[in-house]
Amino acid sequence: METEEYDFKKQQLLHTNKDCMHKNQTQNEYINNLFNKRFTIVNNECYTMPEPTTMFKDCLWTVDELQLIKNELNAIKNCLNNYDPDKWQLHTRIRNSAKDVMTRLKTYIQPELLTQAWCKFYEIVSSFPLIPMNYIHNNNKCFKSVHLCEAPGAFITSLNHWLKTNVPNIKWDWLAMTLNPYYEGNPASIMVDDDRFIRHTLNHWCFGEDNTGNLMNLKNLNELIKVAQPHCNIFLITADGSIDCTDVPAEQESVLIHLHFCETITALQLLATGGSFLLKIFTIFECNTICLIYLLSCCFSNVSVIKPATSKEGNSETYVVCTNFKGPTFISPYLEKLKEHYEYGPKQAIFSKHDIPYAFMEKIIQCSEFFKSHQCLVIVNNIVTFNSDESKMLQDTKQIQCMVADKYIKDYNVKKLETGEIVGNIIILGRTINTNQYKRSLQGSYNERCEKQQLAPLDRIESFCNDFNKIEIHVSSDEVIKYKFSEFPEDLQIRSGKVFHKIYNSKFCNKNALKILNGIDDILNKINLKIQFPSIESIENLKAKILCKPKHEILIFRYTDIYDGHEIITEIYDTLQKLEIGATLVLIGYSLFTHLSIELLYLISCAFNLLKITICNHVGLKITLHHYNYNPKILRFLNEIKAASFEAQKQEKAILEIISPSLFYKGCYLCYSADLNHWVIKTYIHYVLNIMKQNIN
Repeated sequence: METEEYDFKKQQLLHTNKDCMHKNQTQNEYINNLFNKRFTIVNNECYTMPEPTTMFKDCLWTVDELQLIKNELNAIKNCLNNYDPDKWQLHTRIRNSAKDVMTRLKTYIQPELLTQAWCKFYEIVSSFPLIPMNYIHNNNKCFKSVHLCEAPGAFITSLNHWLKTNVPNIKWDWLAMTLNPYYEGNPASIMVDDDRFIRHTLNHWCFGEDNTGNLMNLKNLNELIKVAQPHCNIFLITADGSIDCTDVPAEQESVLIHLHFCETITALQLLATGGSFLLKIFTIFECNTICLIYLLSCCFSNVSVIKPATSKEGNSETYVVCTNFKGPTFISPYLEKLKEHYEYGPKQAIFSKHDIPYAFMEKIIQCSEFFKSHQCLVIVNNIVTFNSDESKMLQDTKQIQCMVADKYIKDYNVKKLETGEIVGNIIILGRTINTNQYKRSLQGSYNERCEKQQLAPLDRIESFCNDFNKIEIHVSSDEVIKYKFSEFPEDLQIRSGKVFHKIYNSKFCNKNALKILNGIDDILNKINLKIQFPSIESIENLKAKILCKPKHEILIFRYTDIYDGHEIITEIYDTLQKLEIGATLVLIGYSLFTHLSIELLYLISCAFNLLKITICNHVGLKITLHHYNYNPKILRFLNEIKAASFEAQKQEKAILEIISPSLFYKGCYLCYSADLNHWVIKTYIHYVLNIMKQNIN
């Protein structure tokens, strides 16, 4: 602890020295430095690849100088562990030197799908020869790019903007792979919520053989290669992948190494000679990150590391810019060996330490020190000013922010795109689903989250309950919501993919709410407490009320059952097969968390006069389908879905969707079901709390 305090005081001294230095610096010099956070690793030097037979032989090794830099950075980052993340983010956002860039672009340039990623990519593509014009002109001006881990798609729209305003005569096509936003088995921590652009450009997206979009699956890589390679030469690949590391902030690099390895191998497999690769990384402290950078330094004539001015100053995010690829012939002897470790990530050192030249290692140490120093100064500056209320300082910050935006627009010659949008802002910003309007972290500082892990099960669930209560729910007990659907798709679009039995993310639920739900289920599993919801008693009470009415049928599910799409399809199909005309069907415990379950409900509701959802205290939702009208087309569709589900089972897959997302989101108001799902989770949490308290008593 004393060491950490000493380090922090040392950094405060550096901060003070930095302020003195800035007094002697003009604002222009400060801003120029902001736009020049870059380090050249390779500039036409020739590094030699070790023989394939020598790769993956040694244990993971370390470099003492890099571990020292890592410890210094983590000591500073540890000072943030007690800060509320929402308040800290607000503070750093206000002080961000590039804060006005997006505002200026939005006002005067109006880019398509403008995000921070859009700004970063435009900055990089304007600063480096990322687009190899000579090779493209020799390829009949045809240019294809591939974008990995690309959701929501801002690199693509940024590239389009740059091409249309700088080289409009190029014939450009693109393909992207990202985690499938419509696959509910992917962990929420690695998902991007925004599918506005994806939904309207689905024919450009490849989600792989298993439809998860997980690049770290070798079969998905092979599917991407199959889809990408028949077209014109690929001269640019971008990889913007990341994983939420808020629970392990000190080991971000180690958590991400497998992803970076897969992104790199994919690029080397697909790129044409002369092509470019842009890879997001964070730090270069560990063995296999060093090895990956060395691999790229052998394969490309030029390699630089850059932190764009529009990248958040206090984080470790940087981009490796690789240009002039030496070609498939150069890398082909190594691909088979590299792909042996693709699926599970390299567990040993990619290269032996003695195979990496000392001069290269020195560059990596200098590079790491360069970016670490910049990051530490920013963090300390933000800590010192966190509780400060100096209006003069804020005025200086605002002036710098204005100057940074001016420089960005001028230096990168950003012009309004008059024609040639891929989708168009009007369409992208149209009817969308946003289940994460409430973006607060809900779970406090890093230290507070660690403390919660030590609580007793009941206390932890009560803590989850308190967190959940911060999410607004716009429905109330006994409320009735009515839907009337008469139109349904002319054809089905059945998609199958990897089986999942637990819902980790949903377009129809706030990710914080789902994280809380899964956290509670994890606690119950650890203490071996099995809870059925709705309860047997609640179901029996409802059955008695419903079945006493003429022509009423009831179909029972449970929210707490493992998710089984095939069972849902079969139950729905079998029930409608024997349902009398004019009958009313009531669904209890029917989940509205997945595309499949909502699409099935949407489909069958077209055979009834009315769909009514009642908000209930004890069962979550009661879904009532009034007056069944025999519809042979719907029955035929259900038969087709059931047959497809049996076929998928033979291939160890499951049905994921039955309606095209573009049609589904356009015609089905059930897709706005987040509040209903939040009510179900809230009701379930209170039910769990009551049972646990009863067990204790």
